[in-house]
Amino acid sequence: MNNKTSASVAEQLDKIMQRTALGVLLVACAYTLGVLKVFFDAPIVTILDYTKTALGILAIVMVLPGFLKGVQLRREHGEACKEPEGFLMEMFNKATGKSFQFTFIFLIFLEMISRNYLAHLPPEFFLKLVIAVTLAIFSLTFFFLSRSDSDEDIEDGFKNGEAK
Repeated sequence: MNNKTSASVAEQLDKIMQRTALGVLLVACAYTLGVLKVFFDAPIVTILDYTKTALGILAIVMVLPGFLKGVQLRREHGEACKEPEGFLMEMFNKATGKSFQFTFIFLIFLEMISRNYLAHLPPEFFLKLVIAVTLAIFSLTFFFLSRSDSDEDIEDGFKNGEAK
């Protein structure tokens, strides 16, 4: 397999990861709407339900084509897709670790405040809140890490007189 093919496969996998992270952010927003339902009356809850459904459908529409493209790439270029080692894959893995760390800290914080201030809320509220926060932190961390590191690479290239 030549370098051009493996580069284009890597670029396609990077796009799939970006779309997946954006889809995860949409799902986080949908869960956030589920959390907010606790605080509103029936007419607004209905609107939140429709909006939540729309976000879920949008996330599926955004991620499913990338998923199918990824399956196709793995069939056609199995060796190039076996262990993708790209910049965005590294950021994806870092974002996963950071979101786990933050979620753990958030759970400890939530346990402390829920006893005194949030005890009246149903368990479903806390479950949806934790899922929403975890997914949002993952996707935002991914975008932040991929943006900040790629900006530094560009700035380093200009400092060295190179155009990257």
